[in-house]
Amino acid sequence: MRSFFYTLKSGLLILGLFSALPSCKNDKAIICTQEYKMLTVTIKNSNGDPVYLWWYSVSKKSTGEGLDFSHEDPYQDSINRTQGIYTIFTDGLMDMTTREGMEFDFLMMNGSMPVVIGTYLIGKDDCHCLLLAGKTEIVLNN
Repeated sequence: MRSFFYTLKSGLLILGLFSALPSCKNDKAIICTQEYKMLTVTIKNSNGDPVYLWWYSVSKKSTGEGLDFSHEDPYQDSINRTQGIYTIFTDGLMDMTTREGMEFDFLMMNGSMPVVIGTYLIGKDDCHCLLLAGKTEIVLNN
């Protein structure tokens, strides 16, 4: 009886390992890291100090659709803003882009008008979002 449970347990372990393997596309296994990738931009003034933006937005250039980062960590966002770091894209939004990439505008408020201060070409691979083009550091004049 003991060997039966040992064999059953071993069989379930092997079955569990096979079910945990990623599905294959075109006979090529895709194995992704467990990291959650966030693309960011750093904004500084001409003195090199971080710039805190009370409002910013990222929108898909072709549709004007705004990206929603409300599901992200608000505590980390507040820390990042004090350092002049702003999220422009995350793995959670990969459905909004393609492998070749789509353009996204980074906007900030200048007085009462939103102004585009950076345009980014953002693509993806099988696992993560990728920054294909665009400056990751912006210097604003004082």
